[in-house]
Amino acid sequence: MKRIYSFFTLFTLIATLTWMNSCQENSVGDNTPPAKVTNVLFTAQYGGGYFTYTAPADEDFLYTKAEYTIDTGAKISKTSSVYSDTLFIDGFGQQKEYEVSIFSVDRNNNHSDPVIMKVVPLEPTTLAVLETVQVQPGFSSLVVDWQNEQEKNVTIFVNVKVGTTEATKIYASNLAKDRFLIEGLEGEAHQVSVFIKDTYDNQTAEKDFGQITPYIDGPISKRQWGFLRDQLLYGNRWDYDSDPNPFEQEPYEEYRGTYRKDSMMNAPMSWVEGRIEKFWDNEYDYEPKLNLNYFNTGNISYPFSYFIDMGREIKGSRFKVWQRNAWGMLYGGENVEIWEIWISDDKDPSDGVFDGWELVGRYRIVQPSNVIEARNEARNGHEYIFYPENPQFTKPFRYLRYKGIKAFGGGNSGCTSEITIFGTEADGSIIEDPETLTGVVEGWE
Repeated sequence: MKRIYSFFTLFTLIATLTWMNSCQENSVGDNTPPAKVTNVLFTAQYGGGYFTYTAPADEDFLYTKAEYTIDTGAKISKTSSVYSDTLFIDGFGQQKEYEVSIFSVDRNNNHSDPVIMKVVPLEPTTLAVLETVQVQPGFSSLVVDWQNEQEKNVTIFVNVKVGTTEATKIYASNLAKDRFLIEGLEGEAHQVSVFIKDTYDNQTAEKDFGQITPYIDGPISKRQWGFLRDQLLYGNRWDYDSDPNPFEQEPYEEYRGTYRKDSMMNAPMSWVEGRIEKFWDNEYDYEPKLNLNYFNTGNISYPFSYFIDMGREIKGSRFKVWQRNAWGMLYGGENVEIWEIWISDDKDPSDGVFDGWELVGRYRIVQPSNVIEARNEARNGHEYIFYPENPQFTKPFRYLRYKGIKAFGGGNSGCTSEITIFGTEADGSIIEDPETLTGVVEGWE
């Protein structure tokens, strides 16, 4: 039978054979290795370091690669791109000499002859981090702080022992400065030790921090709290005859220099549905209920202040605040993002509460990146230690100033739903009040 090939069939056959031949040629490729990197210098860092070098002039040079063996016996490979003249290495568990082979690699995966470098890193990253660890007593907790200059991935192991009970708490981090709290502890001595591991299984010896006893506090009852309105704030410095309308009255003329919203003056007591007394009524505004439970300053602009009378002297340790949560306002809208806490132990309020004021600190609500975590933190209350760098009780105080600094939305009005303070009475006692809000309101699911 005679076979007849069309022009199209012949063209396709020729093209296919040409393509197969081209693939065979490419599969062989260029097998000439690139030149070696030159001018190689090493700078030591914790647990490693970096090389600087001059890349070869080969047109097909693609990247630089370092190969070495760490203390666990694992073989490690690190690379840097054609656009870089720096190559980082890490994972060393000792401060001793290691051998590193450095290759230049081209687009056909040809490797140059190695440049052999003998390097001595600084002390291991794990040890450098461990040397910065601090363990302090917190409030019903232990506070563990550390620094990680090179922001390497490390895991902190904290072993805590009380009597015959022992537990290990684990926390992973790559932040330059970080902390975590071991909470729910009793006011008794806890034996504490810490060790650190990195992702290469390098591990420090255990460092003993001795016995640490947490401070014990409790939620402060709000039954005696009251709004320290301007007339009470100024005491006998207030001119009640200046206007028959109490909301238009002012202090005596010689004291009016301080009567401004960035000093000794309250923001409006109410605006629309907002009321300052709702700031400490043990309820907070949340979306399923929409109970309109928050203060609202109106368009007064920032900064603004509210002054609160605790009704007796207390010592503060930490506090929680709850945002207004309505119509998607969490971490936005009029919610106050940054604020300050001031306290006063003025012993003679008859002439006004002007004495003993102390700035405790400035605080900020930071929204977690995880949506579920952000929601859970908001519903449970954002918690702050009054003196986070050195946890301790405040001095005894009776008066508190809440000073709003900035709203999430950057507007002129401010809202916050609730505040709860933890601590003790001035004499160190703790009075339990089951009505005091400390966490999630049942029903906000």
